[in-house]
Amino acid sequence: MATTYDDPEAIVDAILDELGTDIVVGTPLGIGKANHILNELVDRALADPEIELSIWTALTLSKPEPGSDLERRLLDPILDRLFGSYPNLRYAELLDEQELPENIEVHQFYFPPGRHMDNPDAQQAHHSVNYTHALRAFREAEPNLLLQLVGAGEYEGEMHYNIGSNTDISHDLIASMREARERGERETMVVGERSEEMPFMYGDAPVPTDKFDAVLDSDTETTLFGPPNEAVSYADQAIGLRVSTLLRDGGTLQIGIGSLGDAIGWATQLRHTDNDTYRDIIADIDATDGSLVDELGGLDPFEEGLYGATEMFVQAFLELYNAGVLSREVYDDPTIQRLAEEDVFAEGITLETLDRLLAEGTLSPDLDADDVAFLKQWGIFSEDVTYDDDRLQVAGESIPANLGRSEARSAIAEHALGDSLSGGRVLHGGFFMGAQQFYEGLRDLSPDRRRKLAMTSVQFTNALYGNQELKRRQRRHARFVNTGMKATVTGGVASDGTGDGRVVSGVGGQFNFVNQAHELDDGRSIIMIRATRQSDGEPESNIVFNYGHITIPRHLRDIVVTEYGVADLRGKSDAEVIAEMISIADSRFQDKLIEQAKDAGKLPKEWELPEDARNNYPETIESALAPYRDDGALPRFPYGSDLTEEEQALARSLQGLESAVGGGGLPDISARNLPKALFTPSAALPYLDRMGLASPSTPKEFAYKRLVTLALAEEGLL
Repeated sequence: MATTYDDPEAIVDAILDELGTDIVVGTPLGIGKANHILNELVDRALADPEIELSIWTALTLSKPEPGSDLERRLLDPILDRLFGSYPNLRYAELLDEQELPENIEVHQFYFPPGRHMDNPDAQQAHHSVNYTHALRAFREAEPNLLLQLVGAGEYEGEMHYNIGSNTDISHDLIASMREARERGERETMVVGERSEEMPFMYGDAPVPTDKFDAVLDSDTETTLFGPPNEAVSYADQAIGLRVSTLLRDGGTLQIGIGSLGDAIGWATQLRHTDNDTYRDIIADIDATDGSLVDELGGLDPFEEGLYGATEMFVQAFLELYNAGVLSREVYDDPTIQRLAEEDVFAEGITLETLDRLLAEGTLSPDLDADDVAFLKQWGIFSEDVTYDDDRLQVAGESIPANLGRSEARSAIAEHALGDSLSGGRVLHGGFFMGAQQFYEGLRDLSPDRRRKLAMTSVQFTNALYGNQELKRRQRRHARFVNTGMKATVTGGVASDGTGDGRVVSGVGGQFNFVNQAHELDDGRSIIMIRATRQSDGEPESNIVFNYGHITIPRHLRDIVVTEYGVADLRGKSDAEVIAEMISIADSRFQDKLIEQAKDAGKLPKEWELPEDARNNYPETIESALAPYRDDGALPRFPYGSDLTEEEQALARSLQGLESAVGGGGLPDISARNLPKALFTPSAALPYLDRMGLASPSTPKEFAYKRLVTLALAEEGLL
């Protein structure tokens, strides 16, 4: 039984008393960190150089810091509202400031995208590790302390802690650390910090209380880190729509967080709930022209539904679940899964069901306690059946636990059988993170519906090895969808770093899923690439001839999707691949790519780009999708926003202003908007009031008022 503490100082005292001054901490990525304990531990190491503290983790989350007074006026109320009592991690602040002392080390597998681009300390301490290998890296570091944010609740009639947000590595690490202690290799502690906000999840998330050595259970509640949903651009919408056509009914889906994940989720939901509108949009962007829809996906609503096998469980999956799309149930037993595929349970539970399990060798005629537990787990026996001394007890009946005796079989058929197969899952996920409404949505699900969303280890979700037969059966028609930053014309993808070797984020599980797609008979990897990005205020192609960093090598090329189309690369020659990739590039950069490919001898000199690929411009996509955004079919925030409408508009306007002045000097201002800065339109007042600039009193505030008014006007809001 875990010892409980009510303040961080006391629990850190206990940790140091037990483990001494050499502490190697493993702590989960994302929202699963025990921030109060970690901060107290770091403060102790700052105060006492004798404490050697090594922290191993990934994706450390911090509240955004406004970069200017103008930005602060917008962000401060939002940060207070969204992040509440969330405490930033002290080690992250020290790392950002490059002020980590010699006795504190921070080892990370994954950065918040772009956060540490210019931080040599973070760059040098980064570990490039596939997520399925992160557990091995943790184990090799020989951690003696695991710190985890946990929920708590009743499970199977007993109190359990719950590691719901982060079963990904913790599920396995808890077991290996306890084994190391039992083998006498080193003293270890598994320590939790309880949160009332943590949704109680199922699968491998419930953990008996005796698996923890200590738990911080105080009155201080920490808000779960909940980044607001990102706006979905027209390019994102087009990519999401194209990907949705590649999803096979009855198949499997993996997606990630962010605007592209939301775009896929919304397009897939629209396909199911408003198919006429969906088909109109698909036709307007020519999403079926030259695509793989007939071969791999479809345009019809989902009858059997999808199953989610994903490292990251994001809000889009929850919305698809609630919309009836995420509905294909799988079963975590190879025999049950196979028999379900064969429709053995389609007519309900009968004696023939038991006979089939006997024939499979799953049961013996003389049932024992394990057999009965197995049958109850899957709903084949009803919940009120108990086993005692070779007999089944149910509804006042005592029945011989023997499937070979006719009288017992008759009694079992009458009293013991369940109504239908149960215990199915519609999703297996390793960790979750999202906006506050996502956590609220999980908490609001009934326990029965939440049980179908199983949290488990990334050793299960991200790879086929281990229980391979079961995984292959569950993951039929898998579509593993991931995001890249740049793609070469020969099909290599850069997703986590730049050409000079700097780490933007980390490989995470992307390589795992790409490789898995190639190993599954009917699996496909889909990499999403926005065709362009802004660089110093100018467009730059993300489809390039070559690049100095590669995350996914070209020999694993499969499907690449931009807003302009779908490139099917699997099994094709280099020339065919290059032709496909140039056809989905932005037309402002196609001629240069063609020239480079021909100069290198990778395209025939006589090859010409098809005319139907010559209109790949942002305005082409915007003109096709704008009417659907205007009528609400393709909203900017498919799953809502924690920002008010004024805040959304201000964020867009100020971002445009920042982009315009990024090169120095003043932005280009439309002549018609100059008078609006001098004579403030009434329409600007709600925005100015939100920024505290409706009644400026200093020269700086007067200047801010004019800048904000101009930005709003340039955005077309005045």
